[in-house]
Amino acid sequence: MRLSEIEDPKTKSNRQLKQLIAERKTESCVRYYDRVVSKEWCNKVIDLFEQSKTDTFDSDRKSFTELDIEGKEEFKDIKETYIRVLRQNLQHFMKEVNIEEHHFPPVIDMENIRIKKYEANGKDVFKNHVDIIRSQGPSSKRFLVFIMYLSDVEEGGETSIPRYNIKCKPKAGRLLMFPPFWTHPHQGEKVIKGTKYQIMTYLHYGDINDNNPR
Repeated sequence: MRLSEIEDPKTKSNRQLKQLIAERKTESCVRYYDRVVSKEWCNKVIDLFEQSKTDTFDSDRKSFTELDIEGKEEFKDIKETYIRVLRQNLQHFMKEVNIEEHHFPPVIDMENIRIKKYEANGKDVFKNHVDIIRSQGPSSKRFLVFIMYLSDVEEGGETSIPRYNIKCKPKAGRLLMFPPFWTHPHQGEKVIKGTKYQIMTYLHYGDINDNNPR
């Protein structure tokens, strides 16, 4: 009997995705890492989110609930843990996709951290898009996105990157990283069963002039 015939479908899907990314790692520049935080930590973030005043986006292109945690004292520890985990996994990412230190910006900033919620209501979605479409403003400086899922989603809710045939399933404690340029059009699929929570941010090209000749 082949392994594929006895393997749990979810385990098989995760294994196939990881194999696909590993085989095309320097081409796709997409990586994900599991269990970067505990489920208890994820639940704590979700509880704080649900107790907070949120913003709602509702258009044909995108529909979800969002919270910017910048400056919110109750999220201070959450922010510190999140940034620490990002720094740790950034080193893994750079090594695995063969990015040398001198290829990275000499000065790096970080965008405000946001938490998003997608419900299985038939409309919450973020259709195919890229995250940099202007020459000015904060979004023009983005060069790497971090999406950390806070909940398991039973069906749907994947982050899809069609150009590389990648669909990353939301799983509590899973961190997804990739460049947000036109090279990586992506979308947040509709949640069919469950609720998707994620916390995310971007790295920016820094503004400080450090007299670096590059």
